[in-house]
Amino acid sequence: MEVAKAYHTIFDTYNKAEDSLREVIDPTGERKRRAFQNYIIYLLIAPYTEEKVTLLKGVETSQPRELEVEELLSKFVKKFLTFEICPFSENEVETQMH
Repeated sequence: MEVAKAYHTIFDTYNKAEDSLREVIDPTGERKRRAFQNYIIYLLIAPYTEEKVTLLKGVETSQPRELEVEELLSKFVKKFLTFEICPFSENEVETQMH
């Protein structure tokens, strides 16, 4: 969770930077995009807590444009918030893998 929060801070810093500064530190927007991706990935793999759910809901409501660009991550966020990611028993998972 701490790593996810660190990437969120980086992403937030890029978002809040003035345009002139943003052009110097991240002219293509790639660093901002990767910080967002890493934030979501580390948030998804963090242990389940209420804080995690709150942060994921916050991402869904406050960064919808970024989620649109990251289609795969967006799907995982939505699945996590609406369904169990792995609703199968171990036997069902093993059966589907073969």
